[in-house]
Amino acid sequence: MPSDLQSEFQRCFPQLATQLGPEGAQRLLDACSVAEIPAGRRLFRDRMPVDSLYFVLEGAMTVYIGEGRDKIVLGQGGPGDWLGEVAILSGEMRASSTVLTDTPCRALRMRSQDFENMVLHDEDIAYVLLEQLVDMLSRRLRDSMASEQRLAQATHSA
Repeated sequence: MPSDLQSEFQRCFPQLATQLGPEGAQRLLDACSVAEIPAGRRLFRDRMPVDSLYFVLEGAMTVYIGEGRDKIVLGQGGPGDWLGEVAILSGEMRASSTVLTDTPCRALRMRSQDFENMVLHDEDIAYVLLEQLVDMLSRRLRDSMASEQRLAQATHSA
C-alpha cells in the first residue's frame, strides 16, 4: 500500500502504529483493502453476518441496537475506531450492533480469514493487535457501565 496510507494509519491509530513499528504496520496494511463507504449506509446490521474487521480512517458513524422507537444509540464511531472486532473475535461472525454511516467514510477492511491468519502466523502483530483489542473492549465496557450509571441516576432523580 502507498506510504501516504501508512501516514494516514499512523495519524488515526498512533498507538497501534507505534507498537507495530513501520514493518509491522506495513504487513497489517498489506492485509487490508481500502473501503469507501457512502453516507447513509449500514456497514453492519445487528445480528447479521460479518466477514470483516474495519479500521476507520475518515467519517462519522452511529452505533445502535434496535429500530424505530426501540432504537438505542450506543455511541459514535470515527477515525481511530475498530469495527467488527467483536464478531470476528467471538467466532460468532454476527454483528453485535448496527453501524450506520452519517457521512462518507473511508476505512481499512481486513477480512476475517486474513485477521485469523495474521494472529496465528505473525506473533509480533498478534500480540499488539490482541493487546489493543483488550484495551479497547475494556474501555468500551467502562464507558458503557458509566453511561448505565448516569441513566439510572437520571431515572431516580426524575
